[in-house]
Amino acid sequence: MVEVIIIGGGPAGLSCAIWLKKLGVEVLVLEASGELGGLQTLSPYENLWIPGVQGRTGQEVARSLGQHALDLGVEVRLDTRVHTVGDDGRTVVSSQASFSCSYLVLATGTRPRNGGFAPARHIAIGPGTPMEMLAVQGRRIAILGGGDNAFDQARFVRDRGGDVTIFTRSKPRAQTLLQGLIPQVRVMVGPYEVETDPLRVGGEVFDALGVMFGFEAVLPLGLNLALLEGYVVVDRAGETSLDNVFACGELTNYWHPCVTTACAHGIQVAKQISQRLGR
Repeated sequence: MVEVIIIGGGPAGLSCAIWLKKLGVEVLVLEASGELGGLQTLSPYENLWIPGVQGRTGQEVARSLGQHALDLGVEVRLDTRVHTVGDDGRTVVSSQASFSCSYLVLATGTRPRNGGFAPARHIAIGPGTPMEMLAVQGRRIAILGGGDNAFDQARFVRDRGGDVTIFTRSKPRAQTLLQGLIPQVRVMVGPYEVETDPLRVGGEVFDALGVMFGFEAVLPLGLNLALLEGYVVVDRAGETSLDNVFACGELTNYWHPCVTTACAHGIQVAKQISQRLGR
């Protein structure tokens, strides 16, 4: 029996684990991949939004967070994918072993919505590394979506020498700042059709496609949680619709989803659990 199991070793889960460890709570982090840091491990770009860490890429931020937890002695199991969780949230069955806990924290993050598309050599789903793997120089690239990531990725494509067009079915939702960074990029607003073989968007031929349709929560099987628009519903304490099961970070669509707010949410959950344990 472990006092707290955290599923997910991204910024929210690691921040929660670091605080729990420092508060004297026994904690175990289960991470499905082979490295800590969550979505930041996919970001080769400088993260300009985290106070005090200017000049670091998302991947460097991920390594720093992971090392902090390990240096404190937080128990971490990598390459441990959770298959199912008992309906009471107290039993966790992973690819390596079964565990039981007093409190469960879901910090499983989000994944890019694929919109029915499948990743391919010329199709990238979501921002970061998938887009970086596309050959864009001197090629025509279509970006689907009207949010921050669509405009951010369009800027990176432009900077790498690509001819980029953004397609959005409704008025762009991206921050005015991000839209203003690429005034010369063509933005097509309205209905469009996509053909993948050969690749056509709105009747135009393109060499590659970036799908930026936002994100959705990643959840293990077995938990019947209240959801809203694909995200886990939590109260002010970070507790889900199941007693003693908490969630933190981007899978809750908490505040403005970013590394800083994910860390803050993880810390908030850690404090709530430590108080319940009387620490």
